Amino acid sequence: TINRFKKVVYLEEKNIVFRSYKMNKFELTYQEKQHIFSILNHISLFGGLTAGELECLIPLLTIATFKKDQNIFTQGESPNNIYIVDTGCVKIIKSLDDVNVELARFNQGALFGETELIGIFKYIASAIPVEETKVLVFSKKAIYSLHSINLKLFSKIILNIAREACRRTAHTDDFWFEEMAKLNNKLK
Repeated sequence: TINRFKKVVYLEEKNIVFRSYKMNKFELTYQEKQHIFSILNHISLFGGLTAGELECLIPLLTIATFKKDQNIFTQGESPNNIYIVDTGCVKIIKSLDDVNVELARFNQGALFGETELIGIFKYIASAIPVEETKVLVFSKKAIYSLHSINLKLFSKIILNIAREACRRTAHTDDFWFEEMAKLNNKLK
């Protein structure tokens, strides 16, 4: 079979496999494009983008596969990527004084790592697969390269990241309000 991907990089020490959708002289098959489009069309980061804009993004994405319990990123590291779950599940774990708290779980189509990347601060938690997981990776370099390649598309992506961060903040506010109300009711 013909390897349709321009590059395949194996990092043996971490058992991470990266594959780029960037093509050399071969084109993606119709089925491959449909799979990628179906993933991207259901992700808030790419909401409101045209088919042509989505097609522009495909060469900028890579795929990484992680084994169960293998860190995708670790709390305190500098962010370099936004991740989108293709298959599998990822838990976000915050550690403080030898106590680990699961903050969230992300399944297929979920986006994570965007707030730290855009906010320019270190990861506040670790991302760990609960099973073998395949993620689409949108690197910081790829995101910022859009600024010079397609300013309108770059602006849409940044706006969608801001919207996602606002949604998460609103959900967090709701969660803590409910927890405070429960505590208040217990104290009465």
